[in-house]
Amino acid sequence: MAQIMAQSPRAVNYTLTDKKIQAAKPKSKPYPIADGGGLYVEVLVSGSKIWRYSFGFQGKRTKVTIGQYPTIGIKEARNTHEAMRVMLIGGVDPARQKQIEKIERLAHAHQAETFESFARIWFSEKMAKATARTKKQNLAWMEKDVFPAIGSIPLGNVTPADILKLLEGMRNTPTKANNILAILERIYQYASQKLLVTNNPATPMRGLIDKPPATHYIPLKPSELHRFVSAIRTCGAHQGTRLAVELLLLTAVRKDNVCKARWEHFDLKAKTWTIPGRTVGGNGYMKMPRPHTVYLSRQAIALLTQAQYFSSSSEWVFPSVQMQSKPMTEQTINHLFTRLKAAGEVPLDFKPHGLRSTASTILNNNKLLIGIDGDVIEAVLAHVDVSSVRGGYNHAVYSSPVQYALQWYADHIDKLVAGADVIKLKIA
Repeated sequence: MAQIMAQSPRAVNYTLTDKKIQAAKPKSKPYPIADGGGLYVEVLVSGSKIWRYSFGFQGKRTKVTIGQYPTIGIKEARNTHEAMRVMLIGGVDPARQKQIEKIERLAHAHQAETFESFARIWFSEKMAKATARTKKQNLAWMEKDVFPAIGSIPLGNVTPADILKLLEGMRNTPTKANNILAILERIYQYASQKLLVTNNPATPMRGLIDKPPATHYIPLKPSELHRFVSAIRTCGAHQGTRLAVELLLLTAVRKDNVCKARWEHFDLKAKTWTIPGRTVGGNGYMKMPRPHTVYLSRQAIALLTQAQYFSSSSEWVFPSVQMQSKPMTEQTINHLFTRLKAAGEVPLDFKPHGLRSTASTILNNNKLLIGIDGDVIEAVLAHVDVSSVRGGYNHAVYSSPVQYALQWYADHIDKLVAGADVIKLKIA
């Protein structure tokens, strides 16, 4: 127990002997046999006998366990009792002090546990449900940036100064710095839950590096959309890549979803593409736990019919040109966009994700004409709050309007490409 300077407590007339304790027999309920000054032995129904100390602290009655008899003998129990009484006189709660000392003992026992070794435990135990892509990215940050700096330091010895030094070297990559800080906080939170540390050195660093403003991806204007689709259809890229970009445009999903689309998730007769939720744990799946159903327009079905020829027997809708057993990479689409920018076919600041913004802008600007509301558009983009009752309602009720909206959108693109029905967009 902690050493506390205080006056000696009054003497206690202890009464128990080994003979008395050994003679105590178990009953139908636990019962105490007093020794003196709040110290007693509790006889359990099982026959076990436990030393406990009952005391009052700050107006409340509580108790603390000292240990089991006879492992803890009479002399040791009384010495511990006296030390706890000294604590009380000094204004310290013996029960709380015992908890603190237990945590400190555990932390000390794990001094040999380095930050890296525990971080890897955290990855295996707490990142199991994360997507493979997320786990790969987070672990890459650890191995490249964090482990070389603090990986060999004992877990409990990492200080806020160590975290500060690490983050200061990342000021040029603020998004990455804040993501790494969030991971460090979660690692130390888990270590705290396991009673391995008593403080989180990452917490004081919150707000150290400002997060960059959220990126808003610009949509294509109608005139740009006409030129974009024409360029995609006539450029020299592989046919599979061109089909993938057109499907990205027609379905308003994310680039990763299209690149890693699997034939098993399509029902061309029902005109649906069901993208599994992230809890399944595969790449190309949704960011949220719930699956997302894409209702395929006639134009999308036509694209997929063509894709079947190029994918042959591959499980992937858009396999890699070099290896049919691998999916197309996102870099393939990025490279095509780079070529289109260089040729002046799309704005220099336009990105593939902007095709989702294009769908959102066109549908929002025409929702009265189409006869849909904002919730339908959010459902098209898989922005529905899936954690709420309303989210479940949207999933069930909005399937028909979502299907109609995506078909209208595909028809509208055809008109724009043909040079008709060009409506000036109001960029939100």
